[in-house]
Amino acid sequence: MFSLIHKRMKGEKGFTLIELLVVIIIIAILAAIAIPTFLGQRQKAQDAAAKSLVRNAMTAVESAYVDTRSFLTITAAMLIAIEPSIVFTILADAATAPTADAQANAVQYDNTIDAAAYGVGSQSQSGKDFGVETNKTSAAIGGIAPGNTFYINGAAANW
Repeated sequence: MFSLIHKRMKGEKGFTLIELLVVIIIIAILAAIAIPTFLGQRQKAQDAAAKSLVRNAMTAVESAYVDTRSFLTITAAMLIAIEPSIVFTILADAATAPTADAQANAVQYDNTIDAAAYGVGSQSQSGKDFGVETNKTSAAIGGIAPGNTFYINGAAANW
């Protein structure tokens, strides 16, 4: 009986247990390297979408400013007429503490700062807040430096 089994095994071709284990270990190592890389991509994409939305909102605000010459008089309806794909709401501290959902194309606009300054912000699906305060003068207005100040989660940051 043993000779029959031995003859049969000699004729069979296949992988040994060690060869299979080596392949499984290599696949596990590759997965351990690749999986963490791909996990962060979704959050990066959500953050990029929120930043893009805020920049598009800034363009709409700047376009409205050309007509009104004052950020105080710009309304959400005016901004929606310029950029209908964005849902604008008026809210103080929009740049530093936005609650608008970027996934819903929602942006908050702060027109209460000054005639020459405004803030825009939105919240990424990843939970990060992105905002910009813009000052069109050469002097600080209400703590806002001249030019654009970018915010992530309420703290000044480059993005």
